[in-house]
Amino acid sequence: MSEAPKQPRNAQAGAKQIQAAEHPLRDASELTKRNDEYMRQMRKALNATDLTGDKKKAALDEMMTTLLAEQHKGTTARQLYGTVQERVQAIIEGPKKDPAQQAQANYWVTALDNGLMLFMIFCLMYGAIALFNKGPHAYGSQNGANGITAILVTSIVGGLGVAKLFQYLQPAKGKKKVPMWRKIFWSILAVIVWMMVFTLTAALPKGMNPSLNGIVYLVLAAIVFGIRLWLKRRFNIANSMF
Repeated sequence: MSEAPKQPRNAQAGAKQIQAAEHPLRDASELTKRNDEYMRQMRKALNATDLTGDKKKAALDEMMTTLLAEQHKGTTARQLYGTVQERVQAIIEGPKKDPAQQAQANYWVTALDNGLMLFMIFCLMYGAIALFNKGPHAYGSQNGANGITAILVTSIVGGLGVAKLFQYLQPAKGKKKVPMWRKIFWSILAVIVWMMVFTLTAALPKGMNPSLNGIVYLVLAAIVFGIRLWLKRRFNIANSMF
């Protein structure tokens, strides 16, 4: 009469036996059967993407090293990385930024977009004035407001200020809402500061604030318009005056 198979002495020993059967390890340099299958699917999924060969290899090497270090604890690739599709998406998108860092990055992109927008408007305006009003008084009595230095400084200050104002008027989720009277106060103050900068830069001497040809202004406006289109598509900018 054959003996019945011995049962593990306790539940912990039984769990280890089941784990060993599910995750056979031939040596420390090999993956378990389950993790090996996960990596096989990862290679197939990554090959279907547009990532470069170097990026694919770096991602797979990093995952392999991590799995070899963690699998002896019974950890699976699915537990570490989620589904294959989720892991591929994470590799394509890259590491997620800290919310504070992301907000700061968004601020500078928004400031650049709004600054370019102001620069474009000024160039269009002064370029059109120069074309339609020929002669030495083509710009009327602008008193230096049409100078390239004044346009640059005013656009930079305006871009930075508008981006900061957007952050204040539209706080991120979870932050306390700003009362309406404060929104009105800071909006008015921002306009006053911007007008002061505009007036001061317009008063600069001609040598420091030269006026350009009307055609040059129009060409600059067209170039900046193209840059803004690229920025909006590249960074999906939403907080913009126009």
